[in-house]
Amino acid sequence: MATMMHRLQISLPEWQAQYLAERARRDGVSIAEIVRRLVERESTAAADPRSADALWELAGMAEDHGPLLDGTPVSENPELYLTGTPAGGRRRPPVEE
Repeated sequence: MATMMHRLQISLPEWQAQYLAERARRDGVSIAEIVRRLVERESTAAADPRSADALWELAGMAEDHGPLLDGTPVSENPELYLTGTPAGGRRRPPVEE
């Protein structure tokens, strides 16, 4: 069974047209095939629920056994950990646990 195709005309900036032409030449296929592959890859990635949440899968993977600054977890006051200074305050030494 043949796949039904839809003809589409688009306008691209020159650099994108050059990229497609170079990629097609390198891969030995038509520009249309390159566009079809790119659309397929993007539509597959967008349909995969894991792709949107991939960054969140990293959360909590590492453990930090260092002392808390001012007794405050980084999630509650990231500015404290980035600068060593609580918001609007002066620099304090780390609190030993």
